[in-house]
Amino acid sequence: MRSTNKRFISALACASAMTALAIADPMGVTKTHQVVQAATDNVPARSAGVDVASWQGTNLTQQAKSGAKFTVVKVSESTNYQNPHAQGQINSAEQNNMMPMGYHYAHFGADSNRAVQEGNYAVSSAQQAGLPQGSYLAADWEQDAHNNTNGGREASANAITSFMDTVHNGGYNPMLYSSEWLLKAKVDTNKVTQKYPNSLWVAAYKTMGRQDQPDYNYFPSMSNVAIWQYTPNWRGQNVDGNVNVLPLSNKSNNANQANTNTLNVNTNGQSSSQAPANPVVNTSNKVVDTNWVKQEGTFTTGGAINLRTGASTNSSIIAQLPANSEVKYDAYSTKGNYTWLRQPRANNQYGYLVGRANGQDWGTFKIAPVANHVTKPTTNTAKPAQNVNKPSQPVHVNTNNNVNNNWTKQNGVFITGGAINLRTGASTNSKVIALLPTNTEIKYDAYRTTGQYTWLRQPRANGQYGYLVGRDNGRAWGTFKAGSAAASKPAQNTNKPSQPVHTNTNNNVNSNWTKQNGVFITGGAINLRTGANTNSEVIALLPTNTEIKYDAYRTTGQYTWLRQPRANGQYGYLVGRNNGNAWGTFKAGSAVSTKPATNNKPAQNTHNNKPATNNSNWTKQNGVFITGGAINLRTGASTNSKVIALLPTNTEIKYDAYRTTGQYTWLRQPRANGQYGYLVGRNNGNAWGTFKVGSAKATTPVVHQNVQKPVATTTNNNATWTKQNGTFITGGAINLRTGASTNSPIIETLPINTVIKYDAYYRAGKYVWLRQPRANGQYGYLVGRLNNQAWGTYR
Repeated sequence: MRSTNKRFISALACASAMTALAIADPMGVTKTHQVVQAATDNVPARSAGVDVASWQGTNLTQQAKSGAKFTVVKVSESTNYQNPHAQGQINSAEQNNMMPMGYHYAHFGADSNRAVQEGNYAVSSAQQAGLPQGSYLAADWEQDAHNNTNGGREASANAITSFMDTVHNGGYNPMLYSSEWLLKAKVDTNKVTQKYPNSLWVAAYKTMGRQDQPDYNYFPSMSNVAIWQYTPNWRGQNVDGNVNVLPLSNKSNNANQANTNTLNVNTNGQSSSQAPANPVVNTSNKVVDTNWVKQEGTFTTGGAINLRTGASTNSSIIAQLPANSEVKYDAYSTKGNYTWLRQPRANNQYGYLVGRANGQDWGTFKIAPVANHVTKPTTNTAKPAQNVNKPSQPVHVNTNNNVNNNWTKQNGVFITGGAINLRTGASTNSKVIALLPTNTEIKYDAYRTTGQYTWLRQPRANGQYGYLVGRDNGRAWGTFKAGSAAASKPAQNTNKPSQPVHTNTNNNVNSNWTKQNGVFITGGAINLRTGANTNSEVIALLPTNTEIKYDAYRTTGQYTWLRQPRANGQYGYLVGRNNGNAWGTFKAGSAVSTKPATNNKPAQNTHNNKPATNNSNWTKQNGVFITGGAINLRTGASTNSKVIALLPTNTEIKYDAYRTTGQYTWLRQPRANGQYGYLVGRNNGNAWGTFKVGSAKATTPVVHQNVQKPVATTTNNNATWTKQNGTFITGGAINLRTGASTNSPIIETLPINTVIKYDAYYRAGKYVWLRQPRANGQYGYLVGRLNNQAWGTYR
């Protein structure tokens, strides 16, 4: 969360009936508070929730209708700001049967005295906004100019617990919100959760784009997580999306139990959230060692598998082990349809992972020539008890018993013409291993036609296969190179797959088109669609400065659409003009059309919004700025202006003027058609990147609004690196980091088939890191090998 755009939030709401609730505070003082009945008493685990700040408005009906069961409302910031919409948002949540919660945007950093002051201000603000006592009230502790996150892990934890103590003393249930990487890097969270178990609200995003449901493959690998914020754009509503991993309840224990803590303060070893107080680490082997068969061995994962704190799919996740991870285990146990492996860890702790399901190996067992290594773990021959909680992975296990029958042998290469699912079996009901993006090159060894689909079989590790659709009713979903699957047109099947999205859905999309060959360069992010209609499916979101070759154009209503030829006689469609205004730059052969009639404006392409900023009072200066982290490019010089694009680290921006407003120095970037983009170049005089010729020098201004500070590039230790110039092509999505460590901040996630030039490599434990030269003498780092298994192709 940010102060002006609540990016990450925390909280669960609680309150019980109109009775006196006895709360034992951490200092041993028993206080009595009146508790108000909330609109919703219980929220089951894995429910959807949102968090809101002042800019979202007070009507939360849309979020409730979309399935949100709880709402976390920003109530305050520092000691001088209260959300003017907090009371209206809390009322709207209750009216829509959502559980209300609250959060406070922290400025206290590692200062415990200031944390107490802010805690008192947060409690007072929550009370004024009408947040029922007993509700959860979180500290939103983030990295920005007003919150010093470099005060040390222990000091920061002390300040946070001081805030939480104050909140607790004020009659609310305290929580801590922040991002996963910041909590791991800057806070001793063990110290926080020893006192307040299950109190973490953690932000960890798969993508900065729209996401409707949580992808649990990206769940933060931390203990004591109660709420996970998994997206900044839930259901396209420009609101943060959350899911509670523990049940939430505002019901307290009996008020007469004056010495029992009814919130989540760990005075008696239990939490009021309906889950164990210590969900991640096992402190005793009394239970887990029952019915285990001793056996030392090595297991290599055949796909992504969760490592858990106990031998149950309900146990908390320690980490998600990627394919080809080598795990040493010392015992196994068969429970229901799963065979669990036990991995010894530090401090006499254990991790647990599934090695088999229904007798099917989820990887490769290595048997050492030692007496107790003679056999793989055996599967329980008795009929297992029913287990409905099947783990969400590994996705590589083939679920079709006959997937390899009736296949025609043929070695070939297929290039996807759109996004296509790779599945564990030749059926649209089989699990999805991965969504293959457009132009992915797949080597297959056989094909088979079933109903309307021709399936291709891709050999994978450990004798496993992946399956994808190559043809639908005889029409290729991509390009076959040498050895294409020559299958006759299959019989009709009503089970149409959910992809590929490139198939055109408009029957007459190519009528009334004016032929014209030209090149269009996007002036902002624009959707490429399957038809010339804003209701057509989106093939891809084209980033700014994407060069598109088109062969025809057509004006429909207010829009002039461009037609892009694609593989296999297919087309993509994008808006080139809106009411005659170009959404980019036309090179030779631009689409010339009269100003069309007005129609409904599309939901995307925010780059065409007129800047809200008056361009007077700007200091003229032509210069070049290179971003030092991810920075928003906006339609105006204000943190409330719409975002055109998120500029990644090392983006080079040409600006023609600058202006200092409050704490920020804004840079103005000329864009197409006399428009401008605006970005922060300095915060309190500190540059957010590198100024080349003509840097904007600004005095240190006064403070208020907060913009999320770009991630700083860490100092890289390049000692012990072996010099080698080469090219690496990623075999899957791989994080590019600021240092050669999995704890280093992520610069960006590189998609499959990204070409990376590296100048050196370095071996650290099981990883081989590659070093990528970047602008201004900086480097990016990515894993090239894990346990000697290449994560891509080396040229």
